[in-house]
Amino acid sequence: MPHPLDLIIDCDPGIDDALALFLAAGSAAELNLLGVTCVAGNRPVPTTAANARRLLDAAGCPEVPVYAGAARPLSGGEPKCNLVHGEGGLGGVVLPQSREPEAGHAVDHLVRLLLARPAGSVTLVAIGPLTNLALAERTHPGVLRRARQVLVMGGAVACAGNITPHAEFNFYADPDAAQAVLSAGAELVLFGLDVTSKAVMSDEWIASLADLPGRSALAAHDMLRAYAAMDPLLHDACPIAFMLRPQLFRGEDWMLAVDCSTGPSSGQVRGEPSTALPREGASVQVIFDVDRDGLLTLVRESLSRLP
Repeated sequence: MPHPLDLIIDCDPGIDDALALFLAAGSAAELNLLGVTCVAGNRPVPTTAANARRLLDAAGCPEVPVYAGAARPLSGGEPKCNLVHGEGGLGGVVLPQSREPEAGHAVDHLVRLLLARPAGSVTLVAIGPLTNLALAERTHPGVLRRARQVLVMGGAVACAGNITPHAEFNFYADPDAAQAVLSAGAELVLFGLDVTSKAVMSDEWIASLADLPGRSALAAHDMLRAYAAMDPLLHDACPIAFMLRPQLFRGEDWMLAVDCSTGPSSGQVRGEPSTALPREGASVQVIFDVDRDGLLTLVRESLSRLP
């Protein structure tokens, strides 16, 4: 049997982040979660880090370290948070208080893991604003290129945004960080609204999670029941699912850049297929399509394996 793939998840839980963490935790035979780093995004960073610890403990992974990271965007302005997930970030679902946070900053932990492991051996999955990744690259130029791949949930390439008409939330929250990561030269795969808008959860599928054994599936059901009325999409599970079943996805190579202005188009992704001329920006594989039924089946099977 092949060895599990090493990964790090950078996130801002968040209900859809919770599903991504549960998907990784329920796929331990295929994925080896080395650590979780957290950033301000859906909620402030003390909340996102506490949520990540609670979610991993509920999923039977208390050994996975969780580090709190950037509390505000690269520009130093106030963090842009998202209340669609509720004040506590998990749709009103209360999970038991868990362990104390690990000492140290998420960026230092991220850099340490990428430098300690052989180049090309660790996949980095980023499903929140990209501030931690950009700071890692700023302090240690070239460190993101050590990743096997950098899988990013963010942006809207050929569709409208979800926080403004132009921008998806993660890129809007820190456009400078998004541009820094896209231009870092890593092998980057982008899961923007172009594909996540197709990862639709039906009411029937959400209801079916209550029939699964275990506290994690019930927590997922309760979180999604609150969340789906506003945004019934499995955004953040897509990059984890890509690691497990890449055949579920279809993408194209594009040249991309992020609008880092302070105007109404801040956070907008601009680009063109890499076969087009002139070629400007960073080369990124943009995922445009997903086998929705296959994705939902994969997530449900993973939840069924959790405590």
